[in-house]
Parts: sequence; C-alpha cells; structure tokens
Amino acid sequence: MNVYAPAPVDKRLEAVYNSSPVISFLWKAEGKWPVEFVSGNITQFGYAPEEFLSGDILYGDIIHPDDLDRILLEVKKHSEKRNTYYFSLNYRILTKSGEIRWVTERSFIQRDEEGKITHFQGIIIDNTELERTERELLETGKKYQVIFERSPVGIIYFDESGLITHCNKCFSDIIGASVKRIIGFSILSSLSDEKLKSAVDLVFLGHPGYYEGEYISSISGKRMMVKASFSPVMNEDGSLLGGIGIMEDIAKNKKAEELINLNEMRLEALLELYQMQDSPLNDIAEYAIRKAAELTNSKIGYLEFLNEDENVLETYQWPNNLSEYLSGSEEPFIHPVRSTGFWGEAIRERKPVIVNKQYASETIDDIYPGNKERLFRHMTLPVFDKDQIVAVAVVANKKTDYDESDVRQLTLLMEGMWKLVQYKNTNEVLYEALRMRRMLESIMSSSPAIVFLWKPERDWPVEFVSENIAQFGYTVSDFISGKMIYGDIIHPSDLKRVREEVERASREGFSDFSQEYRILTRSGEVRWVDERTMLHYDERGMVDYLQGIIVDITERKQANNFIHIECDLDNVLGKTGGPEETFERLLDFALEAKTIDSGIIYIVDQATGDFDAVAYRGLSENFVNSLSHFGSNTLMSRLFNTGYPVYKYFSEINMMLSAESLDYEGLQAMAFIPVKFNDKLVASIVLASHKELEIPANSRNLIETIANQVGIIMSRMKKDSVLQKSKNSLNSLLDALDEMVFIVDMEGRILHVNTTLMKNLKYSAKDLEMKDFLMLYPEDWEDDVLSTLDEIMEGKSSTCEIPLVSKEGILVPVKSKFTIGEWGGQDVLIAISSIVKEPGP
Repeated sequence: MNVYAPAPVDKRLEAVYNSSPVISFLWKAEGKWPVEFVSGNITQFGYAPEEFLSGDILYGDIIHPDDLDRILLEVKKHSEKRNTYYFSLNYRILTKSGEIRWVTERSFIQRDEEGKITHFQGIIIDNTELERTERELLETGKKYQVIFERSPVGIIYFDESGLITHCNKCFSDIIGASVKRIIGFSILSSLSDEKLKSAVDLVFLGHPGYYEGEYISSISGKRMMVKASFSPVMNEDGSLLGGIGIMEDIAKNKKAEELINLNEMRLEALLELYQMQDSPLNDIAEYAIRKAAELTNSKIGYLEFLNEDENVLETYQWPNNLSEYLSGSEEPFIHPVRSTGFWGEAIRERKPVIVNKQYASETIDDIYPGNKERLFRHMTLPVFDKDQIVAVAVVANKKTDYDESDVRQLTLLMEGMWKLVQYKNTNEVLYEALRMRRMLESIMSSSPAIVFLWKPERDWPVEFVSENIAQFGYTVSDFISGKMIYGDIIHPSDLKRVREEVERASREGFSDFSQEYRILTRSGEVRWVDERTMLHYDERGMVDYLQGIIVDITERKQANNFIHIECDLDNVLGKTGGPEETFERLLDFALEAKTIDSGIIYIVDQATGDFDAVAYRGLSENFVNSLSHFGSNTLMSRLFNTGYPVYKYFSEINMMLSAESLDYEGLQAMAFIPVKFNDKLVASIVLASHKELEIPANSRNLIETIANQVGIIMSRMKKDSVLQKSKNSLNSLLDALDEMVFIVDMEGRILHVNTTLMKNLKYSAKDLEMKDFLMLYPEDWEDDVLSTLDEIMEGKSSTCEIPLVSKEGILVPVKSKFTIGEWGGQDVLIAISSIVKEPGP
C-alpha cells in the first residue's frame, strides 16, 4: 500500500484550508516524528511549515516536556496493536513564543505491504479553551459539592419518581437517620403529614411547595417542628427531572435566634449602663434589675447590695409598684441577711441557686411585709468583687424553668453593672473606664456589631473602634491614627444624607437614632449597614461624643430582591428579538423601580469613549435628541467615569449642561448609573423622575442591582454577535467557490451546502438540512459510496468519482475530494466536488 501524500489543491481551496483551525500533519514513524508534510495554518502557533519540512524542528520538539514521555508510550501502545488503524491523543504543545496550548490529535497509522508502520497521518486541533472550561467546571463542581455538604440547612434531591438520590449531613441530623438510610427512600412514603405531602405533590406538577409545622419522620420516627420548601427541577424541554427539598429545624433555629436576641439585649444594656456612669446609684440599680428581668423573661426582679460584713441588704426591685413600702420615699429598703431562705442560701453556697418548683413555704411577705406575691420559680445569683460577695441579684416567676443560659446572661449583666458601681466609688475612674472599654471590646470582637466612638466633628473622626472592623478590610489603627475618618468609608451617594440625619438628631436633642446606608470596604465592595447611635451631651447641652454600633445588613437587604431581579431579567431578555428590543426591555425593567418614570440607555464606543443613546422611555424626542450623543471629555462622560452611581437634582444637572436649557421636560431628579463588565465601562443608564425631587434608597438599590446584570448581558450579546459574524464570513467564502461543497457530520447528516451545489443540483438549503448525505448520490450507487467513504476514513483514499444526482434525478458527473475537519465545534467530513465536463465529439 502506498503512503498517501497530500496532492496539490486549488489556491482558493488552500486558502480555505489554511484558515481552518485544523492543522494537518504527515509524520515519519521514527524517533520524535520528523515531519514530511504540515499545512500552512501551523503559523497559528508561530511556526513556519519550512521549519518542520527542513528538519530543523521535529514534531516531538514542540510537545510539552512533561507530556512527551506519556505520548511516546501511548503511540507505542497503539502501534503494537495490529488491528489498530486510528488513535486520538490529548496533550500540550509549546508555541514558538513559549505559550502553552492544549491540542487534540487524531491520527491514522500507515503501514507498508509487510505491515510495518511507516507514517502517521493526522490532524491537531487547538482545544485550549475547551480544556480550560472543563477544568473550571470541575473546580466549580467541587465548590458546589462543599456548599451542599456544609450547608446549615438540610437539603435533599429526589428524582422524577420520588426516590431520594442525594442528601446532606444536616438533613440526616434533622431527620435523625443516617444518609445511607435516607438515600433510596421514597420522598412521599417518608412523609406523615398530609399538608407536607401536598407541598411535595406540587413539585410533580411543576410548582414549588411550602410547609411549616410538625413533622414525624417515617424513616426514624423522630418528631420535630420544621420549615420546608420544595422546588421542581425542569429539563430544557419542560419535563420534570426531579425536585429539591430544603428543610430547617425551627425549634433549633428559634433557640439560636433567642440566644442572639438575648446577647444583643445584654449588649445594649451594657452599652446603656456604660452611658450611666454619671447617673445616681438608684437609677443604675433599677435599670440593671429591670434588664435582668427582661433578659431572663421574669416577672419579678431584685437587686441586693451587701455591706463589707455581708450581713446587710440594700434592696432595689422591679417593677417599682410591686409593693407599697417605698411609697413617698426614694430610699432603698434595708434589712439584715437571713441565714435561711433563698437569700441566705446563695450567699452561704457562694454560687447561683436555681429553684424550678412551687416555693410553698416562702412568699415575698417573708422579706417585704405587706406583699403577698408567691414565688413559683426563682434564681438567685451572688455578685463577686474578687472573693467578696458585694450584691445578690434575684429574678423570679418565669413561665419556663431557669437554666444555665439564664445564669450566664445574668452573670455578665451584673458583672458589668458592678463595674459601673465601682467607677462611682473609686478615685481611679479613668483606670476603671479603660477596663470597661476592654471588656466591651472583648464582647464585641465575637459579635457582628462593630462599636464606634466618634468625635462630633465633620465626617466623624474616630476615637474608638472595635477589632471586628476587620470584617470590612480595615484595621483599628487606620482610624485611631487619623489616617482615615469615618466619613471616608461612607458611600459618596449616601454621605450627604447621613450628615443631614446626624445634624438633625443633634439639633433636635435626640438621645439616640438609627439609620441605614452603604459603606465601601477596603477592596471597594459596597455593603449596607444599620447604624444605631447614642449621643452624649455635656453640661451646656452640646454633643461631646457619639457612640454606636454598625451591623452589616447587606444580605438581609439584597438577597430576596436580587434573586427576584435576576430571575425576572432572564425571563424578560430570553424573549427579545434583537439588541434594540433587548435594550428597550432592560429600560422597561428599570422603570419598575419606585419613583422612576423615564430613562435613556447609552452604549460606550470602546474606540473613542463616546456615548450613544440606543433606547429611551418616558421622555420627549426633543429632550432625547439633545442628549443622544456626548463625547468622552464632556461633563456627562465624567459623571459615569467616576465609577459610582451619581444621584442629583435635575436643576443641578441642567446648569452644568452646555446645551440649551432643558427645563421644559419637567424633570425633578436624575440618576447616572455606570454599567461595567470586568471593571470596564461598557454602557450607562440615565434614569429620571418627573414627580419626586429625590430617588429613594430602596429604588437606588434596585437599579444598581439591575445595572450589575446589564453589564453581563451586554458582554454576552457582544460575544454572540462576533460568533455570528465569523460564521457568516465563512459561509460567504464557501459560496464564492465554483466547486460544489457539502459538509456532513460523522453520522452522515448534512450540516451545510454552498450556493453552487444548490444551483447545480436544484435543491434548497431547507431540502438538505440534517438529511442523509446519501440522497445526493444515485440509489444504486449507495454501496459504492459507503465503501469509498470507509477508505477515506481509514486514510486509504481521499477522492471519489461517483456522480451526484440532482433533485430532478439527473446524474451530474463529478470528481470529489474529501477532508476531515471541524464545523461548529464538531468533527465533520468536508466534500468539494468539481463537475467533470464530458469530452466533445
């Protein structure tokens, strides 16, 4: 058998061939594979064909050193198999510039008459992007697996028949059964409650289902209170693939929420106590015992101060009207400590005492004459100063049993209270204040709330900030050193509003206030915070400092809204017919924001930086014409190039525009929103209101979220446009050939034909699309066609002289040349047929 060497081809065909991503090779079967033939498009890797044909470079020289030994072994393995004629390999090569590219090689093995391998003939295709994408998908899959396994909520997946196929550890903990036992169980048979079954039944109808209430697992028999949601997973054709179930243990969550709320209440109480260092002792004591009763859900509270001998009690109680013995007097009730009863027991044992039962032998009358309130549960806690008991706190008549959590809350509160009392009774006020500050810092370091102490100056220089400011990327020294002030991190669009709110609170004598606004982290990320601030006034009634906390509320504020926006945008944009309609729909979606009733979308010319309007709503044509285009150095351009959304009164913008006055439009407020993708400005949105003077914060949040999605959508549109343009160019090139061209996939279906073929064979593109290519040949020649095709695929031949047949049944004598190539990302067979003219008489 002769070794096939590529025959000369028509220059136009060669141009098509050389512009293909498929590079052809003919290698000698020796050493590192000397090259006898390589197509001209090897230049895409920086090499010239002559470098290989001259022998200066062997093919093995460009294979990545880490892959070469593996490729040598794989080629040897395929070569030793006598019945193997074809193999495929995946490996890396080095371009001439040293860049690493992944390629796929598909080669035929050439043997001589004695069966000895002489050559390898094949192609290589650059699949670097595919390889990178596959690796990224694999990495993403691992991340999602970690998220699934470590989710704090229970998650299951069940197929269309209801069988549970996936289950995470949290779900098995909630149900009380192992993951292995749950998987394979029917979701419907595991449910005992009819309402819960109904929620799951909705999934099989293609709808989400929800349930909250008691659930008894038929897998484990465990009874629990749960909140569950079930969602269908649909195929692209609308058929049901299965469903996802998410379940939370409400009881567990409620306990966690209660604990968080208690910690926050205690923290607020400690902060308030810290502000009371100049208050009288009875105010401090009454506040502390009131908060002690609230923290432990008690109806009654007492605070007893002991003298140095631990034998005299000075008593404060809550509520104040519990007894009448204090009527007309602000002095506390003073009495000796009794050796028996719950007072004496806590002092004698020197530890907290809890009694969760009816205390039949003792009433408040035993301590306070005239009061008949009976105690049925109570907790007594001694407060220590080093080894000495200085106070006893008592809370009573809680609806449920007291436990160690109540002891902890009361202990921390009373310790804070006693430290404040010490401040009032010692000459080392400054030293003790620093100790309290350290204690608060310690408490706050493990809390999501960040504590600040601000000076009442412009943009609030910081005197104190807790260590957990690190969650926003800053350090304490950034602020304490004076390098930054608090106003530096407030979002520019919100700073004016925050200043006005602080000024109003100070001017009107507020003791505290709260507000929500955005800040910028060190990395530039925008986060929403809830600030709660207390104002401290001096003797003249002037604010001498502000103390408060900020809490990150970004997820709470944006999560539900963002999901809604993202889903709605996908639904809206999936129905558009072209770029213009897409921009119009995007603008319509933005106008759903409250107070927004008009707007314009601009596209940025990446070459010049100019802005051109592509869609508008709610504005007159004269107004739009005035602002339909502006250059890169104009004021409008600078507003977008700040990188942040800008919100202005229209009167401010109108004065800055060089065009004629636009007052006739009647606008009140305007927003200038930059649209970025990969940190590059690609478009901009101008939104406006005819009715409102200012665009509110909730509307700003919505339109900025939309703008983030618009950048991604525009990038996708641009990519699709480039791909279509490339495909159209290739079609035009094929249509310019005088030869007939048809392209078929490896299953024999026609993917594309050129104009010359349709003209000569009288077919339309619709007649042939995805049809069997054998319809182009006479019926009685099918066996010959298939036999010839086998030889072509084995590399034994590349030409065929079997005639084609027209739609009308007329034979057209041709000479066809076949080549293996790529079309639309898949392997194809490309046939180029030249009409053979019959010799004249």
